[in-house]
Parts: sequence; C-alpha cells; structure tokens
Amino acid sequence: MILAVYLVLSFMVGMAANNHRGRSAFGWFLLSLLISPLISGILLLASKDLRKAVTVRTDGADEKKCPECAEMVKTDAKICRYCRHVF
Repeated sequence: MILAVYLVLSFMVGMAANNHRGRSAFGWFLLSLLISPLISGILLLASKDLRKAVTVRTDGADEKKCPECAEMVKTDAKICRYCRHVF
C-alpha cells in the first residue's frame, strides 16, 4: 500500500514537472523515486519555468504573451513592463 502511494506521488511530481514547468516528466519521476516525492516536489517548485512564451504578430509589431501576467509585450523585451517577469 505504501509503495503504491509512493509511486503515485512520484508520478504526480513527474506530471507537474511536465505540465507546469516545461521539464521532463520521466526525469522528474525518476528523481522523485530516488530521493522522495516530497523533496523532488519542493525542488520542482524552486526551479525555473522553461515553457516558451507565445509569440503573436499584431499590427506589424512582433509581440509575445508574458507567461506570468498574460499581457502582450514586445518580442525583444527582457523584462515584462507589467509584472517585471524576466524572460
């Protein structure tokens, strides 16, 4: 029973890594099996989000959507002017 809970929690960490941080689900699943789902979950929360911002072309200017606040900012921007997210 405990082993099944441990495997399910490890699987959940892997899926969270893939869906919410843009990281390898299988890699984080293996990491959580080796150390623990709790510690790997904390490490995952502390890690940087690797998902790419969506680039949209509007009125001849290239813009991308900020992954934090969903506002449109220029493609060349290094920091979002609305929420100060660093790209």
